[in-house]
Amino acid sequence: MTGDALVTSVDQIGQRPYATELRDLLDPKGSYQCAAVFLVENTPTICFKDGGTSTNKEAIDAVRQRLWNQNLISALLVCDDLTLNAFAIPKIDESPAAETVKKTEIRSGGPWSAAEIQSSEVQQRLSDWFDPIRRVDRQLIRQLGSAVTSLTRGKKPLIASDAQAKMLLAQIMFISYLEHRGIAGDEYRELHRLGKLHELVRSKNGAGVDALIKQLKHDFNGDFLEPSEIRWADLSPGVLGTVDDFLSRVDLRTGQRDFWNYDFSQIPVELLSGIYEIFLESDRKIDGAYYTPRVLAELAIQQAFDGLESLKGIKVYDGACGSGILLTTAFRRLVSYEEATLGRNLAIQERIELLQATVFGGDINPIACRVTAFSLYLCLLENLAPADLAKLQEDSNCKLPQLIGENIAQGAEKGDFFSTKNAFADSSTFDIVISNPPWRELAKDEAPNALDWAGKAKVQLPHRQIAAAYALKCTRALKTGGRMVLILPTSLITAPSNEPFLQQLTVRVKLDRLINLSDFRRILFAKAEHACTIVCARNEAGLADGRIDGSFEYWSPKADISFALNRLTLHTYDRVVLSRASVVAGNNELRRSFWGSSRDHSLYHRLLNFPSLKEAISTRKWAIAKGYHKVDGNKIADARLLADFDYMPTDALNTASPVADLSKLKPFPVDDGVASIGNIDLYSGPRILFTDGTSVQMEVRAAYADQPFCFSSGVGALGFGRDNAPIAKFVACYLRSSLVKYWLMLTSYTAQTERARVTLSEIKSLPVPSWMLSKSAIPVGIGIFSDLLDQLSVAVNQAQHEVEKNVRARLDEAIFDVFKLSPNERIIVSDMARLNAESLQPTSYSELFTPIQSHPERKDISAYLDTFLESLRLWVTKAEGAGTIDASVLTRGDRTPLDVVHVRLQAPGATADADIQVKSARAILEAISKRLAFGSQVDFFAMPNTIFVWGNDIYIVKPRRMRFWTKAAALRDADELYARLSSGWSFSKGARPN
Repeated sequence: MTGDALVTSVDQIGQRPYATELRDLLDPKGSYQCAAVFLVENTPTICFKDGGTSTNKEAIDAVRQRLWNQNLISALLVCDDLTLNAFAIPKIDESPAAETVKKTEIRSGGPWSAAEIQSSEVQQRLSDWFDPIRRVDRQLIRQLGSAVTSLTRGKKPLIASDAQAKMLLAQIMFISYLEHRGIAGDEYRELHRLGKLHELVRSKNGAGVDALIKQLKHDFNGDFLEPSEIRWADLSPGVLGTVDDFLSRVDLRTGQRDFWNYDFSQIPVELLSGIYEIFLESDRKIDGAYYTPRVLAELAIQQAFDGLESLKGIKVYDGACGSGILLTTAFRRLVSYEEATLGRNLAIQERIELLQATVFGGDINPIACRVTAFSLYLCLLENLAPADLAKLQEDSNCKLPQLIGENIAQGAEKGDFFSTKNAFADSSTFDIVISNPPWRELAKDEAPNALDWAGKAKVQLPHRQIAAAYALKCTRALKTGGRMVLILPTSLITAPSNEPFLQQLTVRVKLDRLINLSDFRRILFAKAEHACTIVCARNEAGLADGRIDGSFEYWSPKADISFALNRLTLHTYDRVVLSRASVVAGNNELRRSFWGSSRDHSLYHRLLNFPSLKEAISTRKWAIAKGYHKVDGNKIADARLLADFDYMPTDALNTASPVADLSKLKPFPVDDGVASIGNIDLYSGPRILFTDGTSVQMEVRAAYADQPFCFSSGVGALGFGRDNAPIAKFVACYLRSSLVKYWLMLTSYTAQTERARVTLSEIKSLPVPSWMLSKSAIPVGIGIFSDLLDQLSVAVNQAQHEVEKNVRARLDEAIFDVFKLSPNERIIVSDMARLNAESLQPTSYSELFTPIQSHPERKDISAYLDTFLESLRLWVTKAEGAGTIDASVLTRGDRTPLDVVHVRLQAPGATADADIQVKSARAILEAISKRLAFGSQVDFFAMPNTIFVWGNDIYIVKPRRMRFWTKAAALRDADELYARLSSGWSFSKGARPN
């Protein structure tokens, strides 16, 4: 089963992810009745409907509204004999929501082709259609938050507490689900003489709502329907008015109706479980919990189930279940597996028995456990047959099961993963433990159970991070050989200070895979300060017989425009295989591998042969420290010691200029107070100043100064002594260079994972030329940096952008000369500093099209080919090979955003095969598809930069994205190709595409 497919019937669904949604979409008697669904990387992306009388505007809008609520499909295509009509899924007033393509204009690689969808090119062409802010999940979560605010804020709150408001909204969601899915439909309400929820709310009939909830509780036994917690009859008209606006899809912030109606018959269960983000908005800051986005939950579940031969009898546990989204996603996957295996839908009693036998969870927060129960109930009720619905309502022996206290452990004792009273946490009975545990650094009096267990288990707990204790305790819940899949803060994995934790984890379990999602930090968790990494491991001792054997996969995917289409894509281009023993030695190889290739590792090790700036500081007795500290608690110093100095504000140094701007000096702010003076020697003489933050492109904001002034602790300084101004100016240029930017991107945890900042320890780690250790005469050539410093300062201050660009290029070359970088080393440094540094951690949908995602120009492709061929020919010369190597980019023949590099190996005296040379990229791609997938579609975008070999003809399939067309990419491709050929690897010996 490939990740991409055109699914045209229910019979083709099998055990695919999103099986339930696919069945809904393709059911010929269902509410969608789609003719086909196009999947990209197993994600339903495009729906097709046949044109006809049932596809007038009203009918199309009805389908769009249902698809919007389903929150999965990205566009709807309606096809007839003459045209293809494409429709946006969200309701868009300010731009066209439809596009028509005539049948005669349809072509491979053109608008709405498979290639345009797979490559996400359509997202750039019609960006308004795919803006995540328009999706139902964003709208619903925002509305719930606004509802809580409306109900609980102000001088006279409508509801006394956030908890009550959240429980009220939860009841609304659950009842709406039952009504919209027909579970509590017209016949049910008529039988029990009940009103419809929205009508009762609109008429301010709170007693009627109480009666509805009481009957539902009796018939369905739902934990979330306790009428004792909220009496609707006692609620004020203001409360009922706010609920009415919410159900009427009135934007609670603007008062406008600018999106589709909510349809809880279509909104996915996982999304509804995401209300946890709103329900626990205030609590999560205390217990460290975060809402798990659906796309992340799907990826985690995929890792948990991947490669298992059978899911029969699997037991899954989440000891910090929160909203229940991971358990919900897992249970839906288990239901799909059972139904695919049996070839029929499960009856309600079978679903209940499956749930009770397979899915378990716990949380210290009672509301979180109620949300989890709510989410799992929705899974049980999903797509019930009429007979099952009648049985659930009428058969006293068939009720929704009691989950809390049974499958779900709740509360400070039984729900605490570290408590001895937790029935699951030490049971050693689970096949899979999957969690997004709390991320929190514990105070001394917090979580005594966790700290007590960690102490007894001799667990490394860096910074008292509770997630570290949770990860190591998972082995107590798992069977031997069971799987753990954890969403952990990346700091636990790649921060230098957390190496002891990673070492201990590697000793106690067998790491299988790490997926570092740092580049998605600001678009996965909008309010999170820290990035996440998915850790996949087996409950088997990593250390056996005194050895740590084997390897694991390390993935570091980069945010790209496919995320706008609800996909979190893993490309093999971002995958390396590392030995488990390597992380016991330290986690610096993980940091280097985030952006670096084998050539980067080689350059890193060569630069390590230079002394570090820390060594130079120690040898030369230079001073490095932060500035003075302002008043902090009871600490007070004599501010008069600084009163004679001018003061440089921190913000005045956050510029592109390498020289401090003396016009920004101010009188020292005596009234602000001083807690500590700092090193007073750093307030005069030749020195380099740098702020904590770098530019967003990772350039250190270093500025040279030699005039006396002081500065606060937001600024670091390196003082060189009065006779060393030329060295200070060299260091100022060096810190502003591409080489330092490159070094930080390759080695700095904060640069890769958190935010654009630099620490004193990272500055000290920089390699420096050997002469900086010597107190003898300064090298003659060092004077050039004084001139470059002045030129760059003038260009920046006068906004001479072209001059600045030219000076920076000369500055880089001068620094490269100092460190004797080879031409190829200069390439990899420059490309990383120029492109990758400009593409770090996009913050929003609009920023997903980063420089590394841009289209290469003709000059870029030409430079790639020149570098690629030169490197390949050098390999052949070193290997004492014979013959010739040529390379060219094949013509595409259409607008497909894929290119094919054709490499031709010729023996001495052989003549070129003209027939092969003239083939287009399209012909080669079709031939590869035929050989690989027996003629079916192959998603080359999901496996970019793939090399195929037919005898002496080699084809490298490359998306037209800049990250694959840099000179550094050319070196990487040449290295990989040579490694494969020298090992005897081939795709199909002697066979060539027809």
